[in-house]
Amino acid sequence: MIDFQHILVPFDGSSSSQVALNMAISLSKRFQSKITAVYVKRTDDDKKASKVSDDIKAISAEQGIEMTFLQPTGKMFKEVVRTVEQVEAGLVIMGTHGVSGFEEFWIGSNAFRVVSSSPVPVITMQEDFDKRGFKKILAPIDQSKETRQKVPHLAQIAKVFEADIHLLGATKYTDPDSHATVKRYLEQSTELLEKQGLNVETSYTLGQNIAKSTLEAAVEFDVDLTIMMSESEPSSGLFMGSNAQQVVNRSGTPVLTLHPKDISVVAAAGY
Repeated sequence: MIDFQHILVPFDGSSSSQVALNMAISLSKRFQSKITAVYVKRTDDDKKASKVSDDIKAISAEQGIEMTFLQPTGKMFKEVVRTVEQVEAGLVIMGTHGVSGFEEFWIGSNAFRVVSSSPVPVITMQEDFDKRGFKKILAPIDQSKETRQKVPHLAQIAKVFEADIHLLGATKYTDPDSHATVKRYLEQSTELLEKQGLNVETSYTLGQNIAKSTLEAAVEFDVDLTIMMSESEPSSGLFMGSNAQQVVNRSGTPVLTLHPKDISVVAAAGY
């Protein structure tokens, strides 16, 4: 399950990184989590580093929360991943865009590299998300066997935030077998979640690009968080090349990405 006890936030002072830090602070107050903020310097004499440090001190004092602040030097995604392991963080929350000359560190391949390389789950957020929790969560369910392994994590977060759940049955394939498999997996996932007292609604989008369908569903059903898996869903195309970047960077709401090593199969679920 997701470990909320130590949260790492890549922070560069941009609007999106501030939104990510706000969410970390909100979760910290709920779980008594430790927070480590990390600013990756491009060079040892990075002149922005002192300004970012001052920002963290000010936010920490204003919120009454103690935060650790680290300033490694190097490539953004490599240093973030290294810091995750160094401080033994259980979750990364990061903005997907940056400003003030550091935009290239946050958009496109670099943001996706953090998502892909992090040994722990990552929540990516854009700057216009102004909530402090999640009231409705979207999870696409496709025809891959791994897709249902996100369900225990989905249940965990839905319980914590007392959130409703929307399961999107989705596949890019048009053959009847794929459609039947998606329907079966979605029904199994719904049953498991409802047995835990959670409110679940469902819909289908078959024969369509899953990344596009997921983004559209997030808007249509007014969700606050989308939960997906990375390379564990190769048949879906969710996190393959440009589709991955499309979801992480274009989603107007936060995206929680899980990796296969984050997930333990629940035998009781009948999967």
